[in-house]
Amino acid sequence: MSKLLNSVLMVAPILQKAFLFDCMIGVTDREKFLAYYPTRGLNLGIRVGDPLRPGSINATAVAENQRVVRKIGKEVYGIPYIAVGYPLVENGQVVGCLSTGVTTDQEDRLRGLAENLTDALEGIAQHTESLAQEADELSSASLTLSDAAIQMERKIAETSQISQLIRDISSRSNVLGLNAVLEAARAGAAGRGFSVVAEEIRKLSNTTSTSAKDIFRILDEMNDLVGVVSSEMEKTRNHSLHQSTRIQELYAVMQELRRMADQLREAAVLGGRSE
Repeated sequence: MSKLLNSVLMVAPILQKAFLFDCMIGVTDREKFLAYYPTRGLNLGIRVGDPLRPGSINATAVAENQRVVRKIGKEVYGIPYIAVGYPLVENGQVVGCLSTGVTTDQEDRLRGLAENLTDALEGIAQHTESLAQEADELSSASLTLSDAAIQMERKIAETSQISQLIRDISSRSNVLGLNAVLEAARAGAAGRGFSVVAEEIRKLSNTTSTSAKDIFRILDEMNDLVGVVSSEMEKTRNHSLHQSTRIQELYAVMQELRRMADQLREAAVLGGRSE
């Protein structure tokens, strides 16, 4: 056995203890494993004397005389890890390989959590944006209804003017009827027919006056109801504007959280690559 291999075999267990993190170490010659030091979280079940598998990190490093870095998925040994194979060269010849490996299970979990967080925040952001749009639409609709209520109040005011005109006509008709009755009484027998007409005018005047009062009462009630609706619409609009502002603030927070999740995911990826 070469001196270099003997030296590496002696220092390998010391190197494993010197690392800041759990690191699997293996030492091979050109054909088989000479030493294997697993960790609590990464044990591939390799034994001293096991042959090098074709295409493995150790076999590739020996065959190509170059450093080999590979990330091994969970489907191979049940544990995701990243390994490095470094050829040991003595007198210009590759005499073996020093391999190290660390588990990436924590980084993978961190990356998975970051991806799940990103997806969740993406969904929340979409719903928040939709709520903000609906709040804006509700505010716009409330404003339209409020304007309609104002227009209705104006129309009721115009109708009140017409009702006042009807009341004036009724009052004048009543006066005219009274005058006609007086004139019919003066005319005596010759004014009896005119007296009947005058009486009908007075009845019509009284009926018109009563109807005008009912119209005024209904218009007042409608005006009160419109005032209530207008007030509630204004409250709804104010609440909608406040809600829209809050949702926009929430959306900004979601965007910031999503950016942080992306940074977390990128850090996990870079951490895995740096190993």
